[in-house]
Amino acid sequence: MSDRVKTTEPERLERLRALLSGARSKDRVGRALGGIEYGNVLLGAMLHGADRVRQGHAPTDLEQLLLGALRTVVPDAEAQQWGRVYREAVTGQGGRLPVVPETITRRPVAQGYTLANLRQDVNNVVAEALAAPNVQIVDPRVAAAGQGEDPVFVEAMRETGFAVTAFARPSASQAAAANAEDGGQAQEEPAEAGADGGGSPQAASFRLRLEMESFYVRRAVGDAGASKDEIYWTAAAAAGGGTGRPFISEEFGGVKAGQTRSFSSSKKVLFDGQSSGYLGLSIHCWEADQSSDDWWDALVKALNDAAAAIDRFMMIDNFLGFVPLWVGMAFEVGKMFLFIMEAFRNYDDLSCQRTIGLDQQDLAVLAHYGQTTWHFNGDGHHELKVKYAGDPVPFPVGTLRYAVWNGGTWGAPIALDFESMTPPALASYNGVLHALFVRPADKVVMWTRLEAPVGVGGGSPVWSKPERLGGDATLYAPALAVGHGKLYYAVTGQDKGLYWRTYTKAGGWVPASKLSGYGSNYGPTLATVRDQVWMVHVSGDQSLFLNTHNGTSWSSPHDDVLEWHVGAAVAMATYNADTWKIASGMDSKLHAGTSQGHPRQWQRRGNVASDPTNWSPALTVHDGKMWLFIRSTDGALQASTFNGAWSGFQKVNPGAAKPMDAPAAASHDSKLYVMYRH
Repeated sequence: MSDRVKTTEPERLERLRALLSGARSKDRVGRALGGIEYGNVLLGAMLHGADRVRQGHAPTDLEQLLLGALRTVVPDAEAQQWGRVYREAVTGQGGRLPVVPETITRRPVAQGYTLANLRQDVNNVVAEALAAPNVQIVDPRVAAAGQGEDPVFVEAMRETGFAVTAFARPSASQAAAANAEDGGQAQEEPAEAGADGGGSPQAASFRLRLEMESFYVRRAVGDAGASKDEIYWTAAAAAGGGTGRPFISEEFGGVKAGQTRSFSSSKKVLFDGQSSGYLGLSIHCWEADQSSDDWWDALVKALNDAAAAIDRFMMIDNFLGFVPLWVGMAFEVGKMFLFIMEAFRNYDDLSCQRTIGLDQQDLAVLAHYGQTTWHFNGDGHHELKVKYAGDPVPFPVGTLRYAVWNGGTWGAPIALDFESMTPPALASYNGVLHALFVRPADKVVMWTRLEAPVGVGGGSPVWSKPERLGGDATLYAPALAVGHGKLYYAVTGQDKGLYWRTYTKAGGWVPASKLSGYGSNYGPTLATVRDQVWMVHVSGDQSLFLNTHNGTSWSSPHDDVLEWHVGAAVAMATYNADTWKIASGMDSKLHAGTSQGHPRQWQRRGNVASDPTNWSPALTVHDGKMWLFIRSTDGALQASTFNGAWSGFQKVNPGAAKPMDAPAAASHDSKLYVMYRH
């Protein structure tokens, strides 16, 4: 490090005063902390608690936890001075501070801020976090594979030097063991869609090992206008159960744009430990400039405490139970780290910080592909490549359930004894309801049918024993549609190629074919449009492409003229003269477009009003209406109908249906079916 400069307590307090007054509102850290109404509640509770201790009050449960983080980097006496500066700012500015919400600043000294208070405010905190451009909830496969990060999100990092990425579903580490039963059939060689042939029951715990492999420099930070910089990386990582630990790399001197620099073998292990289905990371890219010994001492302590906070605080009272809560808390913890370290570092030493949450689905995909790349776009723009070197991670399991609409009410959800690692697919063909899902043990696509029992007397329809669909295997949800007198099926293989088959009752399933040259990070979507079958797939940069099948062959792909970038697969259905396409965007809103049968002509139809959602929606037509199903971020299955205008969303069988992720829907035998993983 060059020109080591020691910070003093008065200097740190002056920096604190400037942040609280708004004098630093145009600085990077000021931009990261500002523009909020409920955000920075943890930061505010920490400062409020410091002042309460200074004035002789006992800290609350939450204040004690947060003050522990502050005391890792400053002595208790100085922590109390931080409280004094905060109180002076509150008094001097009439209770309105640019970086602390009024739920804290309006609170009298005698009244502490507790975990119970946080629960009351958390919905507002989460809503602000989800609306922030530097926060994203993405499909687990994209989060783990590290491909196609939204350019708007990457650019938002540069504005604030700070970002949060979270998985798209609740943790499922306690799910039942994978169903290894083969359905009475001999093991087949995998078809082109590519099973790895492996699979084992889900483990209660597994060993994770992530290594910093290298980073590519898109844009150097620069030092006083020079064309090179000195970079080092730090991280706090935790997987639950006291596994939290820090990481500090070596310093990379003379880094220039266009270079790829590799981590040394002795300083590359980001995390090595046991996990039961969760890994939280806070990763920081620093410019090494004028850092003092005090800085290094404070940094190491802060990293240790950040790791402990990930390990401990995020689990308190099941805050991790749903993704939006995790995002809100990760956003708050990350900003608190920025705030505390700002007191010690020189301005702009921190190029970029990312908080990344991976659940078992993400970890399973990361283990499968072996590496991931994450953007760090701050003062400089670096692409960090991380290698997975731990044990195989089993995919989480969900049990299939379905609910039936009989024309007036929803029946109670019915549980099937089928477990899947992806959302299902549904389609009604030739008087039979067909369903596809993916068996967790070996990632093989399974096929079942709801049909009347064979034999004398018949009886009520029952689901057939699942059968392997050839040897097709995938990490992604399959798709079904009916066209040209056949049942069409499409899937994204483990090689990310697009595969398809057709089925007839007389001929069964034809062998799988691959659409040459196409690839996707999501499952495809199929729909019948007049005399064609349309297929939409999502490319590596999260753009949409559409192919059409005329009964003989697939067309070349059509670019999506709506220019959408999506975080999940789309839904399609034809209603009257319009073919609707609806997708969950990067903003967690439902975006709609229509076409009157021409794949290159689409009209924007704005947003469908709904609760935020980050999963693929489902569309189908039933009883003269178009039905739209979503899994909202509060965990509920919701439905809306369209008959010239959209109705408001209502919970299916209210509150009883709680899907893990995307639903599937189909009209069959005068009834409406919706199926999901629970």
